Amino acid sequence: MNETPLSTAPPSRQDLLLQDKLIEDIVGQSARMDDLARQLIALQLAVPGLYATALKLVAGDKGTVFSDVWLWLTFACWGMALALALIALTPRNYRVDRNRLSADEENGKGPLSIEGYFRRSASDKRRLLLPSCGLFFAGICCAVATLL
Repeated sequence: MNETPLSTAPPSRQDLLLQDKLIEDIVGQSARMDDLARQLIALQLAVPGLYATALKLVAGDKGTVFSDVWLWLTFACWGMALALALIALTPRNYRVDRNRLSADEENGKGPLSIEGYFRRSASDKRRLLLPSCGLFFAGICCAVATLL
């Protein structure tokens, strides 16, 4: 056994700054997902309204819009996308062990650590917002198909 002491040094200012920025990023992910959800909701409310107005203008006062499967699919996709974005903004309850700062949460059972809470919250929102974006884009594609 080697009994010479290990040389140590306090973390450098750069190391401390990097650690702080990492922690801020982990904590801020959930807030960024909330901002994205708010933007998506605004967009997902505006575009169908503009589309419906454009359809009414094209049809005229006495005209009717031909209701085919593409039109129904368009509004169904937009409705589901809006629902997912709203669910992402809805607060959820997580069991958190306030005495554990960080730990691996691989099994999904038991309370989360504090770091695990921030990670899980952001990933749950991301899991809802990605399909919301996909459905919104699918709705736009269906809207274009309605015009063809």
